[in-house]
Formats: sequence, C-alpha cells, structure tokens
Amino acid sequence: MNNTGKNSLQKIVGGPAIEQALGWVVRLRSDSVAEADIEAFADWLVASEQHELAWNQAIDTWETAGLLSYMPDLMPDAETETAGSVQGNLFRLLRRGFASFWRSLTTVSASVAAITLAVLIFQDNGQVYSTVTGEYQQVVLDDGSLIELNTNSSVIVALSDSLREIELVRGEAFFTVAPNKNKPFIVHVGGADVQALGTAFNIYRQGADLARVHVTEGVVRVSEAEGSSVSAPESRMLLADQALEYSETRGIADLPGQNIQQATAWREGQIIFDGASLDEATTLVNRYLEHKIVLGDGVQSAHKISGVFSSRERETTLLAVAQAFDLELSRQDNNWLLSKPNP
Repeated sequence: MNNTGKNSLQKIVGGPAIEQALGWVVRLRSDSVAEADIEAFADWLVASEQHELAWNQAIDTWETAGLLSYMPDLMPDAETETAGSVQGNLFRLLRRGFASFWRSLTTVSASVAAITLAVLIFQDNGQVYSTVTGEYQQVVLDDGSLIELNTNSSVIVALSDSLREIELVRGEAFFTVAPNKNKPFIVHVGGADVQALGTAFNIYRQGADLARVHVTEGVVRVSEAEGSSVSAPESRMLLADQALEYSETRGIADLPGQNIQQATAWREGQIIFDGASLDEATTLVNRYLEHKIVLGDGVQSAHKISGVFSSRERETTLLAVAQAFDLELSRQDNNWLLSKPNP
C-alpha cells in the first residue's frame, strides 16, 4: 500500500481509530453482516469525532487503492437469497435495518455517513448518480424514466424485473416516471417511501430527518416505512400541485399553499424569491455556491427580495441579492461577505 494507505492515515488521527475504521470497512462489506453490526457501527461512529474522521479517511483510502472491488459482495445472488436474510432486499436494509442506525446518529454524522454506507452496500446492485455543488444532471433510466439532480445531490438506482427502486441519499431530485403497472416505481427517503402512480414529482431531502415532496403531475403515495419512530405509521396520497413534508420524528404534514413552480424552478436554472428575507435568500443561494455567503457584523435588513434569478450565473445573482438588500459584496478568505456599505 502506498502513502495513501494505513500508515499515512495513522499520522492524521491516530492508530487505534484508523485500525477500527478499516476494520469496520471490512466488516460492513462481509457476507454475514447483520443489523446488530450496523447498530454497533452507528454507536462507534458517534462516540468520538476522531471516529468520524477516521471513517472518512478509511473510505478514501480503500477507494483510492481500488480494494473495495476485490472485497466480498454484501448482497447474494438471487439463487442463494434466503427468506428473512438481512441481505434479502437491499433497500429494505437501508429503509428498515438502518432505521435504528439513523436514529442513533447525530444529524451531522448521519449526513456524513449516508453516502459512504450506501455506496459500500449497494455498489454491486445499484447505480450511484451524484452531483457536486452547483451542478445539474439528467439521468435517463433503462425504463425511460428521467431523474434530474439538483446541486450536491445523490441517488442510488436499482432496477429489477419486478421493481424500480431509488434511494435519495442527499439533496434534491425531480422524477419523471415512465408508466409501467407491472413494475412499481418507489423512491426511499429516510424513513418514508414515495411511490409513483404514473407521475412527476420533486423531493428535497433537507437532512437525515426532513424531506419535502411536491407533485407536478399525476398522483403519488407517501408512506412511512415500518420501523419509523412514530407510533402509528401513516400513508398519504398527493395530487398534482400538492405538497407535504416528512419528518422521521414528527411524521407526515401537509404543506398547503406551496408554490410548485418556485419549488421546481431549479430545473430551469432558476431561483425564485417571493418576498424572501435576507436569511432565506442567503440560505437558498448558498446551496449553489462552493464559496458561501457570510453576513458581516451587525448586518440586518428589513428588506424583502422578489424576482427570478439564475442558479447557474451565480456571481450575477450574488450581486443582485447584495443590491436588493443595500449591502456590499466582497471576497473574504474563501467566502463571499455581505456587509454594510461604508458611510
């Protein structure tokens, strides 16, 4: 192993944490991993900041060395699948087996671990599609369905003879579903399942515990998965121009009066503000920026901003936001600073 291997990692966060992290990589990729292993890993990950750093570095090391492809496959062939096996259904593992895993993690740790765990478990059975900050991508599936990915988003797609399953790991995606009554189209997001009934819809996963669903065409069913933390899992039907919010701790809640055009404007490279405050505007624009907006000392504004701006011509939008709030825009270190004008 070269300088990107175990020895160099030990210099960064210390030998014991790296040894444990590398051990977890192997353990989670074994053909006998159980739900108890997943829960034990979750406990280990959140026990120390060093563990989280070690885990991220261990994943980078194994992937860089190309060793993951030579490790045993977690998922068995269909011929060897056994009833009740943790490996029996890849998305059931993420949706149900990981339910206690997500609840065990802090929000930060859950978001850090989500994509790495998902890739490790599903890399041989599902195709991963991802975007970086500021990127937009279209993915045409073999069945003709279209997935559009917004900034900093990731999905895992698994198509079989009887089912079309997608895991929204992070970020936001718009789904235009090709009709096929014999092959349900289901998107898993946290502890909820969104099933398309010949439709087009948007899902924005705002964190490990929160997601919003907007329907533009047809009908979808949003169901809380078994094993969710709510006492009585429920199911809700959504029609075109309707929206709801799902939280693993609070359940499903309607979002009346939502502007569907505003929620899906990113597909056209647009950001629509409708009376947005300074905090709301900067939070939304920051989703598309590698270098984030920070507010200078004492910056407050009673102004509101409305209009259509570009999520792709980002510097133009930054200048427009600064002008709308009567603030000055400048570079400070690796960020954009909004500050009060000099008198």
